[in-house]
Amino acid sequence: MSQRVGGFSEKKDATPDIQEYCEKVKPELENKMGTNFGTFKAESYISQVVAGLNCIVKVNIGGGSCVHIKIFVPLPHTNEGPQLNGYQPSKTLTDPIKDF
Repeated sequence: MSQRVGGFSEKKDATPDIQEYCEKVKPELENKMGTNFGTFKAESYISQVVAGLNCIVKVNIGGGSCVHIKIFVPLPHTNEGPQLNGYQPSKTLTDPIKDF
C-alpha cells in the first residue's frame, strides 16, 4: 500500500539511517526518562514527509520492552540534526506503531 498524502507510511523495518537518528536523540531521551539504555535498537518505523521527515520508531530497549520515539529530521540545508518530539514508554515488541 502506498503512503497517503499527508499521512504516515506503512510500517517498515528500521534502516541504518533510522538507527542513526535514534542514536542522536538517545541522550535527550535518557535524560527525560531518567535512565540509561544498555540496549537501544531501532526495530521498525513509520514516516511522514513534511518540510523534513517525521518518524515514529519502535526501539528495543531489552528484556522484551520497547519505547516508541517521535523524531523530526529537518531538511538537509538547515544543517540541523534530528529532534526528539515525543516518546511513549512501556511498549512491547508486539505493540503497533501509531502517531501520537
